[in-house]
Amino acid sequence: MSSRDHGPGRREFLKGAVVLGGLTVFSGPLLAACGGTETKGGAVGSPRKGGTLTMARAADILAVDPAHIGDNEAIWMVSNVYERLYRTSLSGGTEPWLATGHTLSEDRLTWTFTLRDGVKFSDGSPLTSADVKFSIDRTTKSQDTGWINVAIKSVEAPDDKTVVIRTKSYTDMRGVLSFYGNGIVPDKFGGRSEKEFFKKPVGTGPFVMTSWAVGREVVLKRNEHYWQSGKPYLDKVVFTTVANDSTRTLQLRGQQADVVEAPAWSQLDELKSQSNIVVKSFDSTLVYFLLLNTKIPHLSDVNVREAISQAIDRTALIKLALFGHAEAAGSMFAPKWPGYDASLSAQPRDVAAAKAALAKSKYPDGFELKYSIDGGDAVQSAVAQAIQTNLAEIGIKVKISQYDASTLWDLIDQGKYEICHRKLSLDIPDTAEDVPTLSDPAVGGYAGVAGYDNRAVIDLGKRAIATSDPDKQAAAYAELQQKLNADKPFVPLYYVPWSYAMSQRVQGFEVPSTGDYHLEKTWLNS
Repeated sequence: MSSRDHGPGRREFLKGAVVLGGLTVFSGPLLAACGGTETKGGAVGSPRKGGTLTMARAADILAVDPAHIGDNEAIWMVSNVYERLYRTSLSGGTEPWLATGHTLSEDRLTWTFTLRDGVKFSDGSPLTSADVKFSIDRTTKSQDTGWINVAIKSVEAPDDKTVVIRTKSYTDMRGVLSFYGNGIVPDKFGGRSEKEFFKKPVGTGPFVMTSWAVGREVVLKRNEHYWQSGKPYLDKVVFTTVANDSTRTLQLRGQQADVVEAPAWSQLDELKSQSNIVVKSFDSTLVYFLLLNTKIPHLSDVNVREAISQAIDRTALIKLALFGHAEAAGSMFAPKWPGYDASLSAQPRDVAAAKAALAKSKYPDGFELKYSIDGGDAVQSAVAQAIQTNLAEIGIKVKISQYDASTLWDLIDQGKYEICHRKLSLDIPDTAEDVPTLSDPAVGGYAGVAGYDNRAVIDLGKRAIATSDPDKQAAAYAELQQKLNADKPFVPLYYVPWSYAMSQRVQGFEVPSTGDYHLEKTWLNS
C-alpha cells in the first residue's frame, strides 16, 4: 500500500475476498500495493474527442465483478464500466442515472423506478428492468457486497422500463442503489456463464474493459453504444500499477503518465510549483482515527481513553506525517457525511488535562501500550511515532509493532491488538451506510473488535436512518457523534481529501466525495 494509504481497502472495516472473476489475465509480477481546489489551469476550449489517458495508480485492481469487489482501485475502475440507477453527484448528493427518478409509496416501503430511454450495454443490447432485477438480486446474495441491500425485501420487473423495490423497513434506496456493488450487468450474463462473462464484461458505462495484465495495467476503450451522445471523449484509458510514490511522480514529469493517483503528501507542494502540472484536491468522506480495544483492561477505562485523546497533538501530527495536507478531526463523521456536526471541533492537546484524566483511572502512573501498524506505510509510521512521543509525556509507554496488512487484520478480527491506526469512509452519499455499523456488531463495523456496545448509540443510528425529516435526522446524528466522543472507543485524528496530480492537458477530471470518479467528461486538450 502506498504511503498515502490511497489504495486497497474502501470500507476498511469490511474485509473483501480477492476475487478475480474469471477474467483472462496476462502474466506479470504483482506489485504491492480539503476542499475541491485546483492550483492552476482550468478548462481550455471545448471538449475534443480522441486520445489515450494514462493514469498511474498506487495498486492493481483485485476484481472486476461489481458484486465481489471491495478495493478502491477496482471500485473506481468498474464505475466506468458498469453504471447504477443512481450515483453520487459532485455536490455530494445522489442524482438519477440509469433511472430518471422514482416514486415512494405512502407507507415508505415500496420504491418504483423508471429506467432511462435509449440505454444500451456495450454489446448493443438494450437495458431492461430484467437486467436491473438480476443485478440487484445477485448483489443481495453476495457475501462481499450484500450487506448494502439488507433492507431489500424483493425486486420486481413488471415491465421493461419499471423496477419496483419493496423494503423491510424505510431506507433511502437512492443511496443504496448508488453503491458500486449495485452496478448493472445483463440478465443472466447475456446467455454466458459467469466465468465467461467476466473475461469480457459488458456494462452500460462509458468504457469497456479490454484487458487486465495483473500487476501492470488495466485497459479500457470507448463504449461506442454509450447513451450520452458524444461521450466519452477519450478513445482509451490505461490504468497502470506503480506502487512507488516517487516513480509515479517521475512518470508524470516525463509524460509517461497523464494523471497520478495519490502523490505523496511530501511531494504536493513541489508539484504545485511545476508549470505543466496541476494538483487537484477533492473533498472526501475519509476520516482517520485510533481504534482502541476496550476489552484490554487499561483501555476499558474511559478516563484512560480520554487521556490518550487529550494528549495527542493533532496539529503537529498533521504537519509531520501529512505535511499539512489534512484537517484535524473532531468527529467520527467526516465533514462530507450527511449529518456531520460542525460544532465538534478537534480536541486540542492539553497535557495537564490528560494527566488529570489518567489520574482518575486505575493507572495514574501510566502503563505500556502496544500500537500496531501496517509495515511499510510511511504515514502510519509517522503518525505512530508522533503519538508515541505525545503519550510518553503522560506516562504511557508506547511500543510500535509492524505487520503486513493481512496479518494485522487477522489480529484485529481476533481482538489481539491494543490500539491501531484505521480509516472510515462512505461509498454512497448516505451516512446510513456506516451507521449504526459504528456501534452494531450484528451489521458489521469496528464496534465489535473495539468491544464497544452502546445501545443508545445504536438506537440513535436507527432513528436517523428511519426518518426522512432532515432536521430530525441531523439531530439524531449529532447526538450520536457526541456520545461517541464521550465514550471514545475511537479517537478521531484527521480528515484528508482525495488528491491527484496531472498534466495541464487533462480537462474535466472530477472526483465526488465518495472517490468513485467517472471519466465520460474527461478529455485531453492536446
